[in-house]
Amino acid sequence: MKPLDDLTVVDFTQSIAGPVCTQLLAEMGATVLKVEPPSGDSFRNLMNGNMFASFNHGKQSLCVNIKTDAGLSIVTKLVDEADVIVESFRPGVLEKYDLDYESVTTRNEDVVYCSLSGFGHTGPYQSYPGYDPSIQAVSGLMATTGYSDRPPVRIRASLIDCGTGANAAFAILAAVRHRDRSGDGTHIDISLFDVAISWMSYWITNYDQTGELPERAGGKGIGSAPNGVFPTADGHIYVATLSEMMYERLCTVLDRTDLLEEDRFQTIDDRMDHREALRDELIPEFTGFTSTELEQKLLEAQIPAGAVRTVRDLVENDEHVEARSMIVDSYNPEVDEQVLTASLPFHFNSGIHDGQFSSRPPKKGEHTDHILEALLYSKNEIEQFYENDAVISSS
Repeated sequence: MKPLDDLTVVDFTQSIAGPVCTQLLAEMGATVLKVEPPSGDSFRNLMNGNMFASFNHGKQSLCVNIKTDAGLSIVTKLVDEADVIVESFRPGVLEKYDLDYESVTTRNEDVVYCSLSGFGHTGPYQSYPGYDPSIQAVSGLMATTGYSDRPPVRIRASLIDCGTGANAAFAILAAVRHRDRSGDGTHIDISLFDVAISWMSYWITNYDQTGELPERAGGKGIGSAPNGVFPTADGHIYVATLSEMMYERLCTVLDRTDLLEEDRFQTIDDRMDHREALRDELIPEFTGFTSTELEQKLLEAQIPAGAVRTVRDLVENDEHVEARSMIVDSYNPEVDEQVLTASLPFHFNSGIHDGQFSSRPPKKGEHTDHILEALLYSKNEIEQFYENDAVISSS
């Protein structure tokens, strides 16, 4: 028994944000019916299928052409019986098929309907396409990332997509809880842009108070020094001294207590004013250690530090990743191969979830027959759907 095993979710999402949301719901027990067009989720083939494989566990795939009358009738029947609908079309697209919230709620009054989009369903940008890198640009995030003497850079992980998916799942659960108490459904309008703006909160507050724009600071941290990325004998490490006590510990660990007597480095403000001079003093000390050796010494002294690791390090050499079971077995349906992927980022001390994905990502249309049978279509009707190219199966 899982917490959401009484919910049926119809999933009209592609790419990353929506699939992250519905994967979270699926892994908590919801029956997630992934409705795919004849060409399949547009991200199925990206990165040789590895992007799709990471965010579509626990779902059933129905491949249907809603541009046919028969296909639209199938999908309409699905949404009219759903507890939750999640869609990631641009605003206005589903109105053509009477699958928008206003249309669906006339037939399914208490549905929880979540719309994920680039910019939301209101405002002058609502019709614009929005993808993670472009949202990083327009939200102000990209302007803060990189080095001051170089152009802005994007963060390579799809963090806004993933964050939007997680926020959407949270909002859906709140809406379901509200429905449990009041009997009322709701429409949730969530966008990548809004999530990215919310993540810029303290920079917005700081600008309001000071009028100052955040600089692109490269590897420099905020508010103290030393605080940033430093070279080591075999790579790089991030070191942050956030208090006078941490700075004293750092000097002691490095056997450089002479730096504590330097007028230039007496206070945090002094050290920030002379950040580069202090960096010049520390680099020869840091390069006497490998990244992991220095990380261990600093962490033992309660100084925040982290060796800069690669994906290879995480997969092959990280004891903590292994101990936390953060990399698990999965399956890439596009190449029919077993693969590794990251697990869900939470752990329960009950039986809610054991860290392993409940089922592999589906092949395109893998569950078409099963879903049609569950909708009580007869064998003859199902055969007719195939003859009319209304549905597609992977078998």
